[in-house]
Amino acid sequence: MTFFESLVKPGWIPPDWAFPAAWFTLWTLQAIALVLLLGSGRPGRTLAIALLVVHFVTAVAWQSVVFGPGRLTLAAWWLVLVLVLVVAAVMAAARVHGLAALLIAPTVLWVSVATALGFALLRLNPNA
Repeated sequence: MTFFESLVKPGWIPPDWAFPAAWFTLWTLQAIALVLLLGSGRPGRTLAIALLVVHFVTAVAWQSVVFGPGRLTLAAWWLVLVLVLVVAAVMAAARVHGLAALLIAPTVLWVSVATALGFALLRLNPNA
């Protein structure tokens, strides 16, 4: 049994298959948004691209943080950082290319759920 499997989980946790499906879909939408931003010559393009890339790297790095004993607090707060970065990416992209911002925006919802889940796991597993 893995560390994550051993945790007490809230009743509202999405099914296991939803995580890779959601991230694959969201990263596909973000890749399309990145192409749109790269093709734009509008001011703010560099900031929007940088925030999207930093968000992506931070979100991927989170996976190495969450799956280990004693890291639930770090993982929950790391998700707050991921959420702040994706909101900033949406806001920056909206100034450059509206469709790009709309393609990134669903990630805000998913990361919000993940953040709530991270803190729920922390609350339900205070000694993990």
